[in-house]
Amino acid sequence: MTEECGFEQIDSDSFEAFLKKDGLSLILFVDDPNRMKETMDAIVIAPELAKSCQLIKNKAVICPPHARKLSAIYGFKRWPAMVFVRDGAYLGAVDGLRLWSQLVAEVDEIIQRSPSFPPSIGIPVKSC
Repeated sequence: MTEECGFEQIDSDSFEAFLKKDGLSLILFVDDPNRMKETMDAIVIAPELAKSCQLIKNKAVICPPHARKLSAIYGFKRWPAMVFVRDGAYLGAVDGLRLWSQLVAEVDEIIQRSPSFPPSIGIPVKSC
């Protein structure tokens, strides 16, 4: 991914610097492919998505264990996940795998959003 598709491999230390980049960014969060078979699919899908969406200027992949640590920021529930930010501001995420047409439609909607706060993982309240 890094050599052939131009994705930067980032970790906990380089994450903040990557977020400061101008323009639309795609960050792929992956898990160990031995543990999560969908990881291999995401490694193929994310570069194709980046090619088809020419607005994506910056691309990165976060591998385990850094992906697990940083995933709490964005609160996605399924793996792998693609997070989209513009000028460092959160736009949205696609968690899990989708059919290509569904993925493209969802990403088109996400990249047109105004920035917002990430949903985070949330903590259920049992009583007040």
